[in-house]
Amino acid sequence: MAVQPRYCGSCGAQVPPFAPFCGRCGAPQARPMVTTPSAYAYPSAPARQLSGVRRFSGSQLAVAAGLMIILAIVTVAGSAFAVSQVIGSRKACTSNCGAKIVTPLPAPAVYKSAAFGYQVAYDPNWTVRTQDTQGITLATKLGLLQVAGTKSSLSLDQVIQSTVSALPTSTWQSVAKVTDLKGAHIGDQDGMGAVYSANLVGSNATAAQVRFFVSAATRGGVTVVMFGANPADVKHFANGIPEGQYFDALCQEFQWGGL
Repeated sequence: MAVQPRYCGSCGAQVPPFAPFCGRCGAPQARPMVTTPSAYAYPSAPARQLSGVRRFSGSQLAVAAGLMIILAIVTVAGSAFAVSQVIGSRKACTSNCGAKIVTPLPAPAVYKSAAFGYQVAYDPNWTVRTQDTQGITLATKLGLLQVAGTKSSLSLDQVIQSTVSALPTSTWQSVAKVTDLKGAHIGDQDGMGAVYSANLVGSNATAAQVRFFVSAATRGGVTVVMFGANPADVKHFANGIPEGQYFDALCQEFQWGGL
């Protein structure tokens, strides 16, 4: 490095290098300038301006994005695992369960005999044709069902025979017994029953083959008779009565009076 000669600005005398004052007049002196040979002179890097937003390189942004993706995957996986553990450990409710969003079954309609006190629950989609204090006649989806009570001293076999004999011959033709109903009952009372075939003549004088059943049971001096008829379908249904299972369910749910 080379130090330039210094001279006092007040008296003009030469001042020794780095002397803070003039040796002649005592005037304060400026610091000497130090120069660097051209062979080793490099331009100084410009000072970096600070700002509120930090700048990142492309590689730094790529690494940050990768970390964010990994963090998101781990978070989702952890949440899914936690949910699966909760759902997997949950047991099926067996009592005092909350309401489920399902279509409720229609509540059954109920007929109660004012004369004999028995009660019949039937499909609410069936239509009441007639009813009184002793019984009710219902139009089912395919046919009809009649429940009637009476005070009778006849045997159950005689009650069934009289019920069949009372059918009007103008509409119920070619009536023939098909089979006995084994284990016939009404409610929890054992009884008797039989299945018949017939030709039912309609209002247009056209006859249709039908199957019908008659069941009877007696309790406490009250005899109840059930009569149900359907279009005959011997190929697909037991005893040829398509609604036989519904008639049987009604017999199962039947409730005697005075119990």
